Amino acid sequence: MDTLLAVKILRWVYLGIFLIGLFTVVLLHTVPKPFLDIARVPTFIRAAEPYLGFPYDPSLSIYQITLLSFLFISLVNSISLFFLSSNAMRKISACTSLLGVILIGFVGVYFLYSLLAVGLSSTLTSTILIYLTTSFLLFILDIVTFKVDEDLIHHLPKQLPISGKH
Repeated sequence: MDTLLAVKILRWVYLGIFLIGLFTVVLLHTVPKPFLDIARVPTFIRAAEPYLGFPYDPSLSIYQITLLSFLFISLVNSISLFFLSSNAMRKISACTSLLGVILIGFVGVYFLYSLLAVGLSSTLTSTILIYLTTSFLLFILDIVTFKVDEDLIHHLPKQLPISGKH
């Protein structure tokens, strides 16, 4: 795939992820329970506490920090992919992609551990599978983005036209 085409696609994908993530957070905080309980991670953390052995309050804090970090990384990735006119923006995109791989990797491991601890016959399994699948897809997306960023940093001229037309 052409690297510039990949950038054009990735910039919109990251902007969409950021907007969907932000919309979902607002929606889940404004609409009362039990609406979309399957997507409420705090509800999952509370219900999974006996299985996982992680106390609720610190787990909730870690979740909130992780969620805000992920939204920030998605926004920075989107912005940097829209403004790849300099090598500095390419490096910022590569760094945020690498941070995304690490962050989403830890989230994926958490939900994989949750699946192993809770089992397949639990009412929590649906939530686990949703977030495990989402984590896997975002992990792959960040790896692809990092690869595209590395190609841009090492194989293209120091300055690219802002529009990306060649």
